[in-house]
Amino acid sequence: MRHPPRDLLERLRYFEEQVQALFRRLFEDQLAPASLANPGAFPPVDVVEEAGAVRVRADLPGVDRSTLELYAGPQFLILRGVKPAPETGWSYLRVERTFGPFQRMVLLPAPGDPSGTRAALDRGVLEVEIPKMTDRRRGYRRVPIE
Repeated sequence: MRHPPRDLLERLRYFEEQVQALFRRLFEDQLAPASLANPGAFPPVDVVEEAGAVRVRADLPGVDRSTLELYAGPQFLILRGVKPAPETGWSYLRVERTFGPFQRMVLLPAPGDPSGTRAALDRGVLEVEIPKMTDRRRGYRRVPIE
């Protein structure tokens, strides 16, 4: 187990890691509500740091662009949306997929420039490109999704 870092951003990342580890330990072998045990409640993401930008990809199968909101700040992205409910009238034997409102906050590995952030949704994958920040005085903004 590593020791808590001193830098604020590193502390936030450390806290996020600890909370995720706690939830994994609590629910890995138990029957839990799908919203807590199923990673679909918090869409899985990939974060890649490149020379001049940070890229974030999120799996959002079945989520309509009109239900998504994306906010970018210098240190984070916030993704909100609604995954549609499955068809009713069926007699399910197993239900593992989640539906309903969701929210995911992603901490960035380097300060990003919210004003240059671009996002596109294609075949259920949201791709966000955040240029690395050169002017640290900028705040956060809502990002349109193409």
